[in-house]
Amino acid sequence: MFDIGFWELLLIAIVSLLVAGPEKLPELVRDAGRWTRKLRRYVTQAKYEFEQQLRMDEVRDFTEQVEQMDKLMDVAPDKHGNTKTTDN
Repeated sequence: MFDIGFWELLLIAIVSLLVAGPEKLPELVRDAGRWTRKLRRYVTQAKYEFEQQLRMDEVRDFTEQVEQMDKLMDVAPDKHGNTKTTDN
C-alpha cells in the first residue's frame, strides 16, 4: 500500500520521540494502532457493502435481460410460423 522503508520509519520514530517525549510515546503508539484497526475495519466494511451492491446490480441486470428474452419469445414465431399465445 505505502512504500515506507526502514529509514522513513526511523525518521518518523525520532520525530515522534522529540515531539511527544518518551513518557507519552507508548500511549501515542497504542492510539495509532487503535485508529489503524478502526480504519481497516471501516475500509473492509465499505468494500464488502460495495461488492454486495455490485452483485445486486448484476442480479437486477440479469433479471431484466431474462424478462426481455421472455417478451421476445412471446412475440417470436415458433418453428411452424405461429406465434406463441398464452391462455388465461
